[in-house]
Amino acid sequence: MPRSRKRRAVTARPILDRYTARYPKSRELFERASKAVPRGVSHDGWFLSPFPIYIKRAEGSRKWDVDGFEYVDYIGGHGALLLGHAHPSLIEAAEAQVRQGTHFGASHELQVQWAEQVKGLVPSAEKVEFTNSGTEANILAMRVARAFTGRRKIVKFRGHFGGFADHLMVGVNPPWEVPGSAGILPCDIENTLVIPANDEKALEETLAGKDVALLMVEAAGAFSGVTGIDPTFYRTMRDLTEIYGTLLHFDEVVTGFRYAPGGVQGARSVVPDMTSLGKILTGGMPGAGALVGRDEIMDLMQFKGDDDHWNHFKRVAHTGTFNGNPLCAACGIATLKTIRDGSPQERANDIAEKLRQRMQEAIDDLGIPGCAYGEFSVFHLYFGECEMRGSCDRRICLNEDKERSLAMGRLLAMNMALHGVHTSSRGCDGFISAVHDMGDVHETADAFKLSLVALIKEGIFGTS
Repeated sequence: MPRSRKRRAVTARPILDRYTARYPKSRELFERASKAVPRGVSHDGWFLSPFPIYIKRAEGSRKWDVDGFEYVDYIGGHGALLLGHAHPSLIEAAEAQVRQGTHFGASHELQVQWAEQVKGLVPSAEKVEFTNSGTEANILAMRVARAFTGRRKIVKFRGHFGGFADHLMVGVNPPWEVPGSAGILPCDIENTLVIPANDEKALEETLAGKDVALLMVEAAGAFSGVTGIDPTFYRTMRDLTEIYGTLLHFDEVVTGFRYAPGGVQGARSVVPDMTSLGKILTGGMPGAGALVGRDEIMDLMQFKGDDDHWNHFKRVAHTGTFNGNPLCAACGIATLKTIRDGSPQERANDIAEKLRQRMQEAIDDLGIPGCAYGEFSVFHLYFGECEMRGSCDRRICLNEDKERSLAMGRLLAMNMALHGVHTSSRGCDGFISAVHDMGDVHETADAFKLSLVALIKEGIFGTS
């Protein structure tokens, strides 16, 4: 793979000054939060220096902050809001269920209906086990895989996330062998192997020892396609895991129901042994998570009558206070009914393609080396030289070595906010919903070009 050119450190005092002056109420809230909440935010991805924007309300494709400014939103609940903010079907379902009760501490019919909806959409879902988040689903997947295979090792690809579970907090960012957080013991990651993506030889060599329980894969590639997966590699993964007795797991926490009604596996016609789901599973309500998979694997969680040995030593245990709760179930059923025919996904994918085209036009017009790319209802931005330029269709990026400056991305995010567009604090990624329209595209493209011009003036970007 080509290695991208490193860029110098970036600073832009005028941009920071404009940003700080525009949002006094957000700044005040951040100062208050910093006295009560570690780092002042509740998610690493929300952190932005000198402070993040605080949102007051949201509807459709738009959000409004505490200082009264309106934004086109491309965070979309970290990808959970395929139908946009405050969708009528979600509001109706939530309001009706709150009146009936939010937590019964017991089984209920909605849980059954919800599981049946998932089974009808996701090819690998012969059985459905609800969890409280995508991370929890991945934790359970590792436990189940080890119990089923009798093996210890987990394999993941470079750059792939998988949540904040200790066993998966390695290989997310280079250096690949170093944990991505303090507080992780060497023993936590000694059985997690990290290998290059799209490398058949590396994968086969890793699986050939027949000691790998699970291959865990972000189904569209690292961070929803920042670095993608070659379409031909899906069959490679399926074939090699079957040959060597390893379970294939698709992390579809983001892509499930978004990429297509059946997720990436439905679109690629490759069925993994297990899949983790989240986000859109509840329409964006908290408590979105499920592990689904083949009957014989999922049945490891079954109780067996009076077989105490099985129940205590062989069965995979799983608990969770809010697993499959009626509020999440009601919202999940309403959402899955709305998106099951695929038309919302088609609209979101189409708008995303038009937005990426407009972004690329701005990049090219200004002579900045870089690209806007993505395969479904997302956009990703890369600024820098790339030897693959001209040889790819800007949909699936296979350049694993590209480097994206976090400092530059945050300055871009600030500039986009100043022009009425809210992106992630990384600045270079965004999710598009089914309720974004061409008006949003035009507004965002104009904001993007103005933001790039501002960064050029500050010397952040060079141009050709």
